[in-house]
Amino acid sequence: MEQAERTMLLGELENHRDIIARWPKCEPDPAADKCEYSLHRTLAHLRACQEQWRVVVEAFLNRDDASITILHPWRHFVVHSYELLPWDEHHSKFLLDRSWWIQIVGEVNCNRGGKWNRRPDTVENLTIRLVNHEAHHIQAVVKRGIV
Repeated sequence: MEQAERTMLLGELENHRDIIARWPKCEPDPAADKCEYSLHRTLAHLRACQEQWRVVVEAFLNRDDASITILHPWRHFVVHSYELLPWDEHHSKFLLDRSWWIQIVGEVNCNRGGKWNRRPDTVENLTIRLVNHEAHHIQAVVKRGIV
């Protein structure tokens, strides 16, 4: 990864952290069946994605040619009933994991990789996926006027 790419990714990770940190506290909304209909559900979903992809990145950094199987973030969300957990729990965990992610991208060889769920990937590509995924969801809640 070139330094310019690393700087851009770090900037996006920090920008998304700051946007999400400013979201107003929301209660769970049982009627919301999609992220775009609830800020609480969007935060919970982004937390699940970041958590699961962090597990993959940790494996890539700790073992050469790591191969790991994880639950899809949506399954992780459902298994842990994230739609029902309090806002503060999601918010603090999202911000904690984001601090870790920013530190890692700033310090490690982002070309390290392996396989997750039998697909080859790298730290860099997972970080790009995370940034793009968050951008999509942030734009969706803004478009709907939720935030």
